[in-house]
Amino acid sequence: MTSVPPPSQPSSSLPPHPEVPAGIVPGPPPPAAGGTGSLGPVPAWAPLAAMFAGFVVATLAYVMIAAGIEAGGGNVTTGGPPGLVISATLIQDVALIVAAVMFAGMWARGLTPASFGLRRVPLARAAGWTVLAFVMFWILTGIYISLVGQPDQQELTRDLRDEESLSALIGYGVLLAFIAPLAEELFFRGFVFGVLREKIGPAWGALATGIVFGLVHVAGSPIETVGVLIILGVLLCVVYQQTGSLLPCIGLHAVNNAISFSATKSVPWPEAVLIVLACTGAAVAVAAAFTQRPISLSRA
Repeated sequence: MTSVPPPSQPSSSLPPHPEVPAGIVPGPPPPAAGGTGSLGPVPAWAPLAAMFAGFVVATLAYVMIAAGIEAGGGNVTTGGPPGLVISATLIQDVALIVAAVMFAGMWARGLTPASFGLRRVPLARAAGWTVLAFVMFWILTGIYISLVGQPDQQELTRDLRDEESLSALIGYGVLLAFIAPLAEELFFRGFVFGVLREKIGPAWGALATGIVFGLVHVAGSPIETVGVLIILGVLLCVVYQQTGSLLPCIGLHAVNNAISFSATKSVPWPEAVLIVLACTGAAVAVAAAFTQRPISLSRA
């Protein structure tokens, strides 16, 4: 509690934050709902509209690339060749990020990367919540599998398991363990959850975001796998809510995908560790770069 200064002391001589020790500059307060840089003004339906727009762009890109392959004498089989799948998925990820920024900018003012969760966080806090969420993910997934049974492999996992081309494997690895964590965390946690928690609260927002995150993977995935992804999606929202940053979410997502990639290809553990560290470190480093000098993403 701050005391009132005696009349003999000019109020203009008081520090702006008397509750903070001398020499310590407090950080800026988080933006209030509806204020500059906040996703509060964005309507609840906007993330779904942005997601639809991103998927439309990806579908068109897939059709155009497939048509080009067929015109060149190639054969587009079910699922498509690796280059087609990787290219279309990359376009989809980029389209989702662009759609998130564009749709958010229609209602919110002064958006920056921090508006979508790209902000610094103390290492201890980030590591603590990341480890806790990862442990909980494995526990809850184990309980879930004991109830519904072991799900079949996703179509992408089967394609990856049967792939022998080194260039294709590198492409899959970069896509799954580097690009996907960046794009999906910014869109689903930074945008979808960032909007929904303002409208329906963090708990319901996390559940809704997790369900959406799971359902968007339903194409090419057994229905049992969707439940596992919902669990992961909800826990990633919890990490974001508790740390205030997407950096630990991106790290956890990259670790999970890199482990899945290595396990699918039966990579020996020393190389698997290197893959996990390299992909996770690269994804977090790229995301962290946007926290150094935030740029405006929308009108001021």
